[in-house]
Amino acid sequence: MDTALLSGFLLVDKPPDISSFDVIRHLRKQTGIRTFGHAGTLDPFATGLLIIAVNKYTRLLSLLDNAEKEYTATLVLGQTTSTGDTEGEVTQTIDKIISEDALTSLAEEVLKIETLKPPIYSAIKVNGKKAYERARADEDFELPARASRILCFNIDKFEFPLMTYSCRVSKGTYIRSLSQWIAEALGTIAYTSALRRTTIGKVSVLKASALAYITNESLTDHLISVLDILPELESLTLEEDGIKRIRNGNNIANEGIDNSEILLFDKYSNCLGIGFRKANMLYPKVNL
Repeated sequence: MDTALLSGFLLVDKPPDISSFDVIRHLRKQTGIRTFGHAGTLDPFATGLLIIAVNKYTRLLSLLDNAEKEYTATLVLGQTTSTGDTEGEVTQTIDKIISEDALTSLAEEVLKIETLKPPIYSAIKVNGKKAYERARADEDFELPARASRILCFNIDKFEFPLMTYSCRVSKGTYIRSLSQWIAEALGTIAYTSALRRTTIGKVSVLKASALAYITNESLTDHLISVLDILPELESLTLEEDGIKRIRNGNNIANEGIDNSEILLFDKYSNCLGIGFRKANMLYPKVNL
């Protein structure tokens, strides 16, 4: 099997205690393929859905940039850590009991959130250096709040000091930050002790495979198409003359509504890349 010719997506259920890039390192070792990419980093302590692109499909990952994500998280009330999760050391404790009655309007308030400040232990770059590197060096800096929307929120379980909640959030929302916001709204502090990503866009972790099951021998059995990842996108099958023009960077006539992201295929269902339509003309955006 010539793995250099393989392209597609893998759905991995990331285990705890490894980074998202550790997943890629493992896949490289198992398959011999060098070119992998992933959509949406998961913290080492977190588990759940990681969408991995293989070979040329890494150029399609931009289609997932704005995808909403769903998580289940558990927070510990009354304590905070240096990192906002289980990776750091406990830095503060507050002896305050939160009753279930205090949660009455919490969901309503969470859904009003418009911005959240990212945790300082994150990969956001500050003057060319990652924030967590500056934090580990005890540098004094702040990260500006960024747009965040909580689209759905539900308290699944509450047994003080533990609260488990599920949510669907917009791009760029840090669940560690949401947990801390929740704690502040309740008049206390907290850190996230467990985190699991259950959905990216329309893709569920229920379709994902354990990392240990993806080997060189089983790789093709786990590969899925971009249509399975982004079924909501418009797709077009091009004829040979159209394929040649698009591959050469030219546009072709194509009637329809303007659309900034269209998946392009040949008659054999091979993905050719991404195009966009404007004024009944189809233009190439990403050529595979």
